[in-house]
Amino acid sequence: MTALLLSVLLTSFAPVEKIVAVVGSSPILHSDVEEVLVQLGLNPSGSYTVDSESSDYLDVLDELIESQLILNAAVSAGFYPTDEEIQDLLEAELMNNPMERESDTETLSEALAEYQAAQTFLGRKIQSALQDMPMSPETYLLSNADLVEDLIMPRHIGWIYFPVLPSGPDFDEAMDEMVQLRARIDSGESFEELAMEYSDDSSARNGGYLGTFGPGEMTFAFEDAAFSLELGEISDPVVTTYGIHIIRLDGRNSDGTIEASHILRIVPVDSLDVDRTIEAADSVLGSIRSGQMSFEDAARLYSRDRASSADGGDMGMIPLKLWLSQVATAAEELEIDACSEPLVIESAGAVVIIKLYEDAGEINWDSYTQAELNGLVQQVIYQDTYNSIVDSLRVEIPVVYYLENMI
Repeated sequence: MTALLLSVLLTSFAPVEKIVAVVGSSPILHSDVEEVLVQLGLNPSGSYTVDSESSDYLDVLDELIESQLILNAAVSAGFYPTDEEIQDLLEAELMNNPMERESDTETLSEALAEYQAAQTFLGRKIQSALQDMPMSPETYLLSNADLVEDLIMPRHIGWIYFPVLPSGPDFDEAMDEMVQLRARIDSGESFEELAMEYSDDSSARNGGYLGTFGPGEMTFAFEDAAFSLELGEISDPVVTTYGIHIIRLDGRNSDGTIEASHILRIVPVDSLDVDRTIEAADSVLGSIRSGQMSFEDAARLYSRDRASSADGGDMGMIPLKLWLSQVATAAEELEIDACSEPLVIESAGAVVIIKLYEDAGEINWDSYTQAELNGLVQQVIYQDTYNSIVDSLRVEIPVVYYLENMI
């Protein structure tokens, strides 16, 4: 969606590019799709083999097409910022992300302006739709039950999260290298310069700077290390499903968020790592089903999801269709209070066991806070309005796919 647009527009392109789609007169490049796949953790090596059955690739491509459709409509509707507004956007971006000072300011300004135009256009449409809702959130959810189910599939679930972690000779070699990098930083070498030279992800061009994030936005091990650091402190090597990180805490904010940088050495997981994690999840599931422990106690002991483990794995009400499609599919098959078989969730880098607390026909909306109900209604209206806008724009603006160029 539009949140993907800014990061893609900031990508540096190779001299010769492969066009995979054209929206109106605007091309979408193979490298655009690869960049987003890297950022989502679906393509950490930065090299992606395209085929017509690659659902991750096609899903990202469609999101980029939708973003471009909205941008085209926003520009046509006159939402492009003025020169003065663009300058304000640039100054704010450079203040919030100092490493962007190394970027080409003309390219950065254009990206910020286009992102702002798309956000303004979409925001006006969504706000208008929200204002037109004449009923309470509870009444809306009950009166539009089919739409709610079709668009977001809300379910009260819990999960136990087992990250799939790398191992083997490549892991040992990467760990030795990261220990050496950590020692070089202690000896006075620049964290930023080492990140630019050695880090395997797209943050390298910004000296490893990751920006601002809050609890629940990163993997458990990464957050556990990052939030425990003192300002300016640098962690020992931290292992996550993506590989090995060295983390530096750059800022701690009053709203509970932090700013951090990292150096990442990617170590891909393999089938043995996945199998080992499935075995661990199977063992825990066996203990739950035999009555040796409750799901909630197992989550507190074994789940590595920082956001939910302390609450016994309880995730609250989740719009599953906007979250993880595999979890949505599994939840459809579960009875209330039942646990799923272990699910391999590639995009989350984990194996999970889920528990269903409430089914679609059993949800008691009176038990939820007004803020929770408002949030669900906004998600339904947002998705319904977004879909309507994109469907309308696809009729108005020609979209041509060129995936045959990639095969």
